[in-house]
Amino acid sequence: MVACAKWLLLFCVTALDITVISTQRPSRRPRQLKEKPQSLQDVFNTTSCIPPPYRCPHHKLQFYLYTRSTQEKGELLDTLDNLSLTRSRFNPAHPTKIVVHGFGGGRNLSPSTDMRKAYFARGNYNIIIADYGSLVKEPCLSQIEWAPRFAGMCIAQLVEYIQYHPSKAVAPEQIHTIGYSVGAHILGLVANHLAEGKLGRITGLDPTIFFYMGNNRSRDLDHTDALFVDILHTGAGILGQWGPNGHADFYVNGGSSQPGCAHDTIFQTLSCDHTKVTPYFIESINSREGFWAGPCPSLFSYLIGWCEPKDTEYVMMGEHVTPKARGIYYVTTNAKPPYARGFPGKSRRLRSISPDSYS
Repeated sequence: MVACAKWLLLFCVTALDITVISTQRPSRRPRQLKEKPQSLQDVFNTTSCIPPPYRCPHHKLQFYLYTRSTQEKGELLDTLDNLSLTRSRFNPAHPTKIVVHGFGGGRNLSPSTDMRKAYFARGNYNIIIADYGSLVKEPCLSQIEWAPRFAGMCIAQLVEYIQYHPSKAVAPEQIHTIGYSVGAHILGLVANHLAEGKLGRITGLDPTIFFYMGNNRSRDLDHTDALFVDILHTGAGILGQWGPNGHADFYVNGGSSQPGCAHDTIFQTLSCDHTKVTPYFIESINSREGFWAGPCPSLFSYLIGWCEPKDTEYVMMGEHVTPKARGIYYVTTNAKPPYARGFPGKSRRLRSISPDSYS
């Protein structure tokens, strides 16, 4: 029942329509939203959470650019106007990151704000937040199947806008995209709509389990969607996908249950396991110790401490992962920040996952 309730909450509200797409400018006077459903029947009868026209760009899926000089107030990018990027602080010489939040997120909410702060503490970046927060206001069960695909189309339009810009062009292969929960799957769908080139990297932060799963690679985030796909699992098999789906899949503390997430209700505990992935990744941006992960033949071997990888087999998880990483890795963290434990090395001793193991 908890998983079912979470499914209704997490996905039914990310509504976007895929029936029509073009490069026309959206209407300035959209139709008013319908009243929120008052009963279960009303929920299933809901046909749209968003006003038409249903085409990219859509005024409720907006792209805000942040740079080190515009950290507090982002610049709204208009993908139909080349002057929008020309006049902005976008610098093609700096690394470009496109961030897609999960349910209930937004450009002015954590973890988007924390992620920007961490990157700008490190250096100069072009951080673009794909903000669809104003869309998630009511359930839209009829739109679950196509809502993320429409979002993927609009983000692909953004990528091509930058790719073909006359003065500030950046190839898709040089762009790093980061998506949390349903945002990870949205980024996986971008690949289906790029006419030329491929995203350089997609980082999936605990891609949600309540989406397209299985062998249909056109609908799921997987290793074919970018030159390098790295995925961090913290609520795997419950609210997050179990995988593996990427070139490199990292299972944090076993991948399903996170230390410090024991709460009074199971809903709070599961939600904590799922959301814990974002502070791990954010810490990895500037961590001196680093989240070093080692390969292991099975989860069972990891849990009972039978994994004995060579020092040369360890790779860094998070922002600074090597694009050469391949396969399944396990990493153990602290229960409280700083979460990173540093390089285990030959003296490492894995312990079973238990509350007493993370003091």
